[in-house]
Amino acid sequence: MDIIQVNGSHKDFESLCRALEEFQYNLLPVLKENEDYILTDNLDSITGLILYINKKPVGSIGLKAISKDTCEIVRVFVHSEHRGNGYAKILFEKIESLAKKLGYKKAEMVAWCEAKPALSLYKKLGYTFSEEKISEWYGGNKYVELYKTLD
Repeated sequence: MDIIQVNGSHKDFESLCRALEEFQYNLLPVLKENEDYILTDNLDSITGLILYINKKPVGSIGLKAISKDTCEIVRVFVHSEHRGNGYAKILFEKIESLAKKLGYKKAEMVAWCEAKPALSLYKKLGYTFSEEKISEWYGGNKYVELYKTLD
């Protein structure tokens, strides 16, 4: 297993973002109907990590600045055949460590309520959840905002 830090426009990071997009389209088909829901736009603003197994990119996570003290965790994805091996947890540990080194004190995320396994992981990792909200832009799907103090 190798994890490398990349700019969000790295070809493997972009490929994993496209795979995440397809995963989310399957989870919530209404997203595919909305041409504004594109996970491969504005990738240059993301600092990403890619997890490789046997030189194959199997997982990603990224961060981008919200403010001087706060970053957003984005593009969290592990290919389905590699889930259940703790890779997402490892990616979170690495990105949170990187965020602290970059001076961030807080991390925020947004997650679809339909992504139950992901929400379970985020809870175990110490993220605090907002109340469920309704997306006005993406078919009225429910989502939560998540927050964590990085110490």
